[in-house]
Amino acid sequence: MRDGRLPTAGGRVLVIGYGNTLRTDDGVGRRVAMAVASWELPGMRSIAVHQLTPELAEPLANAELAIFVDARFADGEETVEVHRLEPSASRGGLGHVSDPRSLLALARAIYGGSPRTWLVMVPAADLSLGEGLSSTAARGAEVALARIATLIEAEGHRCLGSDSGSSDDGPGRFQYGQSLAGSL
Repeated sequence: MRDGRLPTAGGRVLVIGYGNTLRTDDGVGRRVAMAVASWELPGMRSIAVHQLTPELAEPLANAELAIFVDARFADGEETVEVHRLEPSASRGGLGHVSDPRSLLALARAIYGGSPRTWLVMVPAADLSLGEGLSSTAARGAEVALARIATLIEAEGHRCLGSDSGSSDDGPGRFQYGQSLAGSL
């Protein structure tokens, strides 16, 4: 990020947030994906889904960069974790895909490729029935959005093959705090 602005995504960037919004913090991945979609960056698609399914293999195979966003039980640790992912060794079944690595393997098996991929894990303190976010998950969502912006900027150079940063007021401009409260 430069001066609080999110760069133009360029290339083909896919963000997939998943979880159950009726289980309080479990829905934080979907909420983060919806906030990312509001950035309206060219070359980027953001999808919010209840669970990972085989239908996501095609958009994954067409992406150059993928970022998955999910909740993880905080267990006293409130750090947002970011991990590089590779496709799993097994292809699994064609029903519900249990994790991003299996979905990447499916994309590779069916379409012949999978993108550079990251998993952003947001701490979740409350997984009970409900529709809001705990303060732990809300703070984590803000950190996750900043980490996603950093990943897009860092990886965006590779997606474009050149500098993807922009200092103008074009469509890639995003100021933190501008609309996140309404999105989360």
